Amino acid sequence: MSCQTLSNKFLEDINNLYDITDDYNVKIQVGKDSEMEIFQAHSVILRARSKYFHSAFSSNLVKKEGDFYIFKKPNVTSIVFKIILKYIYTGTILGNIENNIIELLLVANEMELHELVEYLQQCIINFNNDWIELNGVKLYDFISHHKDVFPKLQELCNNIMSQKPKLLIDSNEFWGLDDEALLSMIQLDYLEMKEVEIWDNLIKWGIAKNSTLNSDMKTWSVKEYDILKETISKFIQHIRFFQMTSQEYYCKVRPLSKLLPKELEEDLLSHYIVPEYKLATKVLLPRKTQNDKIFDSTILTRKYFNLISYWIDNGQEKLPKFTERATIVIIKLKDSNKIIGGYNPIIWSKNGSFRYSDKSFIFSFYLDTLDLNTIVLSRVVEYNRAIWDSDDNNHGFGYGDLYIFRKSCKLTHYSAKILDSDHFEIDDYEVFQVIEK
Repeated sequence: MSCQTLSNKFLEDINNLYDITDDYNVKIQVGKDSEMEIFQAHSVILRARSKYFHSAFSSNLVKKEGDFYIFKKPNVTSIVFKIILKYIYTGTILGNIENNIIELLLVANEMELHELVEYLQQCIINFNNDWIELNGVKLYDFISHHKDVFPKLQELCNNIMSQKPKLLIDSNEFWGLDDEALLSMIQLDYLEMKEVEIWDNLIKWGIAKNSTLNSDMKTWSVKEYDILKETISKFIQHIRFFQMTSQEYYCKVRPLSKLLPKELEEDLLSHYIVPEYKLATKVLLPRKTQNDKIFDSTILTRKYFNLISYWIDNGQEKLPKFTERATIVIIKLKDSNKIIGGYNPIIWSKNGSFRYSDKSFIFSFYLDTLDLNTIVLSRVVEYNRAIWDSDDNNHGFGYGDLYIFRKSCKLTHYSAKILDSDHFEIDDYEVFQVIEK
């Protein structure tokens, strides 16, 4: 008889203790009221298999009645605990767990059954879209209340929202989503939805949360608007209203502007009428897509790089890559969603002189829209003074057409002025290297 055979026989005998409990010394009361069920177990097995039970027995926190230790777990269903107890004794999972896996995961984590927690996370990751459609909202709700506890599932939920958010949002369960779960969703940078759709769904969610509100808002009184305003108030600051198109704002937000804080309401109206108007509201950057990650930019998304690449290649749209020579300078203006910048096709060498280029250009546009009426593309006209290659960090384009760190611009050696004013303040800036594909 081999050692492996002896080991298997030993494990089989231990497993049998799950079914043969005539010498048990632990009673575990699971559930409550009419749903309560009592399970029998051996303290030596529980101690050996679970740090949770080991700590409980070691600290004498467990109540003892006669010869029996008494555990009470009213927050756990008997179906789930039966699976947990079977795993503790045998190392196997009993039956179909799809319908109870989220509760099972919670209990396994509480009882510090780390191997089981890892297994259950992987099971959920491997489930198909049908399971996500039925249980995704519950999963997202669960994960939002256990941040950093289940990293694999947190990544799964974030990936769903950045790639297929409609799997959750189109679910009938979405309207019951917890406040904190919805907040964590709206705060995501990688949320693959148009901002106006996020706003629409927030309104629908807020109405669904209040049984006294009907879906026909045209019949509402001031009181009913106040109820909805209070319900959605914590989410408003995370909606990126300034990234909507003017049509989206006019049709979807303006009619409901009474739901917004007064300052935001006035800033939005000013922004869409007078784009250069100085805003009191902080303008959030556009959300990103999975494709945006390849550029590693916190300011621009892919479509803006496409536009700049189009300019670089004189109408042949190619995506920029990174190099040691040509560069794109991107500057986001303070208290504005306006972007200015420039393309330098030659290396910055700090030689303290003007550099020749017939390909350089500077530009400006707004983040919320690529409207030809507001885009300024200014190409160099005085080639010998295209680039000011400063030796003291005063780099720029032309003789002041765009001085990056002096924060000034005027029309001298390029075809058009990119800002109405001669000076600007920087909120953030980035520099990217460029090569041709």
